[in-house]
This record gives sequence, C-alpha cells and structure tokens, in this order.
Amino acid sequence: MKKRPNKRVVIALDLAKPDGRRKLSGIMRYLEARRVHWDIRIKRGADEFSESSVTNFPNWNIDGIIYSLPTRNAESALRDSESQKAAHALAKLDTPLVVIDPSDFPDFINRKKNISIIRTDTESLGEAAADSFISQGFCKTFAYVPDVLDREWSTRRGNSFATALKTRGLKCICFPPNKDRKDDFKILRRWLKSLPKPVGILVAYDDRALTVIEACSAEHLSIPRDVSILSVDNDDFLCENCVPTLSSIQPNHEKSGYAAGALLSEMMRKSTTKPHINELPIRSIVHRRSTLPISQAGKLIHQALGYIKKNAIKGIGPKDVVAHLGISRSLADIRFRELLKTSIGETIETARLEHVTSLLVTTNAPIKEIASQSGFKDSIYLMHLFKRRMGVTMCAYRRRNRGLPKT
Repeated sequence: MKKRPNKRVVIALDLAKPDGRRKLSGIMRYLEARRVHWDIRIKRGADEFSESSVTNFPNWNIDGIIYSLPTRNAESALRDSESQKAAHALAKLDTPLVVIDPSDFPDFINRKKNISIIRTDTESLGEAAADSFISQGFCKTFAYVPDVLDREWSTRRGNSFATALKTRGLKCICFPPNKDRKDDFKILRRWLKSLPKPVGILVAYDDRALTVIEACSAEHLSIPRDVSILSVDNDDFLCENCVPTLSSIQPNHEKSGYAAGALLSEMMRKSTTKPHINELPIRSIVHRRSTLPISQAGKLIHQALGYIKKNAIKGIGPKDVVAHLGISRSLADIRFRELLKTSIGETIETARLEHVTSLLVTTNAPIKEIASQSGFKDSIYLMHLFKRRMGVTMCAYRRRNRGLPKT
C-alpha cells in the first residue's frame, strides 16, 4: 500500500521578533506532542512572502497555511503595499488558513470558509493592566497610548483597558491617534506633561513604549514615580535594554502557535464552512522598573475584585466580600475609597450591570429573568439603577445594541 505523503504546510512568521519565534515554538511543540509530520516551508518575514509566491501555492500543492505577518508598518509605506497585496491574495485562496494576531485586514474576516483566526483576548489584557496599576496603590490618573497608525488591535486594547477601569469606577485618558503625522514626539511630550500625576499609562506595544520613555525623559518626568509605564508583548531585548527597564504584558504566543497547529490539522482533515475567531488570555505580566511594586493595599483590592467578579451574580453583598478578605468592614471601605474611589456595594452593582448588558444584547430574556440571573432581587430596582448608570432604559439599550426596531 502506497504511503500517504505528509501535508505540505507554509508557515509565515516574523522570526526577527520574539513573538514570531515563540509562535513557531508552539507549532513545533504541537507537532511533537501529537506526532504529526508536515512537509514545512517556513517564510521568515514579509520579504519572503510575496504576492506572486502566494498565488502559486495551489500549483505547489500546499495543503495548509499558518500566517502571522504585519500588513502595515509605521516605517515603510512600500513594504505596507507589498504585504497587503500578499495578504489580499492569501485571503482569496481556498487553502485551509490559520491567521495568528491579524492586523487591520478585513479580507481575512470576510473569507467564507477554511479560516480560523487566533488573537489575544483583549478583555483579559485590559483587566490585567487595570488591576496591575490599581494594585500599585498610588496612581491618581490612568491613560493609554495607542499605536501610531491607530490599528484595530491597538484600539481594542485601549477600549478594553478603559472598560476595565470604568467597571472599577475609574476613567482612562487616551492619547489622540495621529494617522497623518508619523513623528508625534512633540505632541506626546506636551500630552504627558499635561496629565495629572502620578499617572499609570498602558502603551499599545513595547516599541511604542520606548518612545513614551524618551518623551518622559525629555520632560524630566520620573519613571515610575511620576509616570508608571506598562506595555504589551514583552520583547525581552527591548524591555531589558532601556532605562528604566520596561514592564510588559506577555501574550501567550507559544499557546497561540500550539493552537494554530491543532486548528490547521483539523481544517486539513475536514473543510470548515464558517470562519471562527479564537481568543486566548494573556500569559502574565513581567514587572520591571517602569512600574512600582504592588502595595499591600493593592493586593487586597486585587483579591476583592477577583472575588466580586466571580460571585457578583450569585447575590453576594459587602459583608461577603469583607468575610472573604478577612479584615474589618471599616478597613475594607477605606481601601476601596482610597484606590477605586467607590464603595464595595457600588463595585458589586457595576459587576452585575456588566452581566445585565451582556444578557440584553445576547438573549431575548425578559427583564425580570435578567434581573434574577444577574443577582438582583428586584427587577424594578434594576430598571431604575440601569437608567441612572447607563443613561438609557434597558429596552432602549437592547434596541440600540442589537439593531431592533422600535415597537
């Protein structure tokens, strides 16, 4: 019996960067763990992944593709154009495709079949960043510096950070994106100087954070005492070789690679009819000198928020939170007011309202049922609370966010 040949797979990763190497490590770990054998062609960057090579994939009998290359670059418009042409050609193929961390390129989302997308869960990223700054116990202001090009993934990171702060009774100031001017250093300096201090700033990614550090230095702002800086990606070379060293969120790139291997194997066995998006939580935060150590009060609040998030819809009250923390009610109240500028009860209600908004958008459940499922004993109280907090009625919120007609 003739042996079936191994699947031919193209893996396109930016191996010049740590995240690309981590993704490749994850793919190889999957192949080893499952004893899968592929005939692999590795494309090590955008320069090796051209439009002409992509259009030839069917002629080369390529069975599957794992792709994770940027389609936009702040430094080179020419490279952007070539990368986007290649990505556009890739999106039109029927070959099973797994895209890891896609940049602003809607063609992938619009592909009708044989595609899976893996990206970092921005909700977990935003919550981790918010909790990290709160746990430091000293920031009065919180802010976000997006990517220079204001790419979609950067916007999602900023929105998730702002949402996480909002649920904790805090606000986020966002540095205005500047798509037309690449060098926004002077604008960034003035903005940093204008922020109330001390401020905790989340930056979209590590390379951008280096610019923020330089701008702080130019304005004689102390890091981390005046400005506490947390970034994303944890590029060890960049983070360890700046002054001060840079704290950064570590996405789970290796797990993304492992998941990509598993998904592609499944897709090559059987075609999928619908594209699907897989979001993976972050791996950890690597703290360095650009952020202050977590205070004892911050650790207490972090513990309380975790308990509230897990149990808010179960009908818990402030007494349950205090019992969980093992401290006096007065001390707990002081810590909440000190770090979150709100009360334990309001924090619980905010967590419940998050669940309410989710049910309003994703289900047709009546308000009375939504109240019960979200930990509210009285649906009338919920309706008044929702209008006061959200500025609209529950029915109006549901119509607005689901596109339902007025009745």
